[in-house]
Amino acid sequence: MISSSIFYTNGAVQLPTMDTINTTATDYGITLDTEQQELTSIWVGALNEQRMKYFYGMQGNVVQYWKARGAIAISGLMALITLLVVIAHFDSYFFPKKFRTFFADGSMKERNLLLVLICIAICALQINTSRYSVGEAQANVFFSTWTSFLACVFNYELWRTNAGRHLTFQNVLFDSNFPTKRFWMLLAIFSTITLLAFFEHTIHNNFMGLTGDDQKLMNCTVISAGNRWMWMNVTACLLTWGFLFYRNRRSSDACNPKLTWAIETAFAGAVVASKGIAISRFTGGVTDKVPCPSNLYFGLWGTFVVAVWILSSLLQNHHIYWNAKEEVETASVRVRRTEQ
Repeated sequence: MISSSIFYTNGAVQLPTMDTINTTATDYGITLDTEQQELTSIWVGALNEQRMKYFYGMQGNVVQYWKARGAIAISGLMALITLLVVIAHFDSYFFPKKFRTFFADGSMKERNLLLVLICIAICALQINTSRYSVGEAQANVFFSTWTSFLACVFNYELWRTNAGRHLTFQNVLFDSNFPTKRFWMLLAIFSTITLLAFFEHTIHNNFMGLTGDDQKLMNCTVISAGNRWMWMNVTACLLTWGFLFYRNRRSSDACNPKLTWAIETAFAGAVVASKGIAISRFTGGVTDKVPCPSNLYFGLWGTFVVAVWILSSLLQNHHIYWNAKEEVETASVRVRRTEQ
């Protein structure tokens, strides 16, 4: 909330005009030709048309007005609720008995409060970390928003543990028939974040509303059938979730170990290659198209790192898949020796 307020109160920059641009160019000894002046005029006109929708920070960051204000509002709401909860835990004068009952282990009221906080945190993610949000311009806002969301989820899991219930992802974390399930779940989550962030990034990329040749000149990426990165992200996301559900519904005995290993290795290798190319092409250099911090940036990196981890695990433990019977016999012998 503090970082959002500081960013907003710093004020918006004065938008340029053609006169100021020409004067600045002349001061630097630059003469704009007719085509450059036309392109600059289009850019300046589009900026002025969007002035009431977008907030231009002092560092040149573009932030939507409603997200700049919403970041302050929703962060303030989260801070207020958290403060009241802390006060209730330390209260020993006004309503100590009611608060102890409210926050007792397994209390349904506490669970409902945690679910409300999770919903608010999800809304905060959309407002604070999406395209043209304060989170893109202010790293403190981006990371604190994600930290708040993870803290709410962690507290909910802590409530389940204290209530004598299993963790939400108990069958994912501890599945002996599918040891790498948690990594595939992580890959599926990061792939989903990357896909959603890609669509949002692409939809909002052309915030000036340019079309045709002007759109090409400004290098605006659009969603179309010819956008190969869109199809790569869609395919990776669907295949990851599809494979995860397929392996989850079939026991390890029902799956062909060699075929399973080959499919997992090929898919993980393809993800590593595609995301590696995307990272090297869009997240570095002068023509950086994916801002950092952003959901798309960390989604790409998260997918890449988890895919590398899965691929290395598969290559390291390939003998388990290719010599499944021998591995089972070896494990049985070890168990017998231990029992003796």
